[in-house]
Amino acid sequence: MSFGQGGPAWGPGGSQTPDWDALAAEAEAGRRRKRWMIVGGAALAAAAIGTVVALAIVQQGNGGGAEATDEPSASLPDDKSAPSDTPQPEPSFEETSLPPLPKPREFVTDADKDIAPFEAETFYAGDTMTVDGRTYTRTAASGTDNCAEAAAGSLASVLTEHGCGTLLRATYVADGVVVTVGVAQFAGEEDARAAKEAAAPHLAPLIAGETPQFCGRGGCRTTSNYVGRYAYFTIAGNADGSPDSGEESRALQAARDGNDHAFHRIIQRGETQASASASALVEERRRNG
Repeated sequence: MSFGQGGPAWGPGGSQTPDWDALAAEAEAGRRRKRWMIVGGAALAAAAIGTVVALAIVQQGNGGGAEATDEPSASLPDDKSAPSDTPQPEPSFEETSLPPLPKPREFVTDADKDIAPFEAETFYAGDTMTVDGRTYTRTAASGTDNCAEAAAGSLASVLTEHGCGTLLRATYVADGVVVTVGVAQFAGEEDARAAKEAAAPHLAPLIAGETPQFCGRGGCRTTSNYVGRYAYFTIAGNADGSPDSGEESRALQAARDGNDHAFHRIIQRGETQASASASALVEERRRNG
């Protein structure tokens, strides 16, 4: 309450009766000023506390002690300042691996692995032989454990000497020519090679069913070769029985085609057995895994 200038007009020279309404208004205004001072002080204190807390958080976020800055970060922290995780032990697994997959040649070289049936109808499967677009029709197929009876001349004794176990023959015809293909199975590669090198004079033609007589008067074309433990031979001639004497005749081509066909059938035999063996290895590992 103020009693100086601006106060109520009661005192010397004024009314002796105080202006109670004015005094009440002035008192209320004082109380309002006091309340605002208290509220304002509290707000400033709260703001100061908030600033301190914010600075503490910023400092923690900068690695606990790094100086805060208003500038944007130009780069990621390097490895030394980046937080490091406690290394965890890596899981360990038992080392497993499949054995090397078998190769087809192993199955046509090693008698212990080459255990698939060796029979004419399956070895010479199909009714035709096609080589480089030339197609021949099969007219006969046969197999024998007496290899000598399927050979002519000294080849019979060569096959016996080197232990031929089975000889399969098939005959094919096309375009006026006939060819017999023979594949002999031996105990090992050395015997097959020796039989091929000593082969003379030739395989005996297989004539059966609708096969025409051929090579009865000579003039036939022959081949001999080997792969793995198999030696293979061909003999080809004209379907009308006439001797062949041309340098690049159809009979010569038939003999070569029969040679290629025998080779591919032997390789197919190895691939089939190798594939079956690989599948068995995978299945066994799956069951035991």
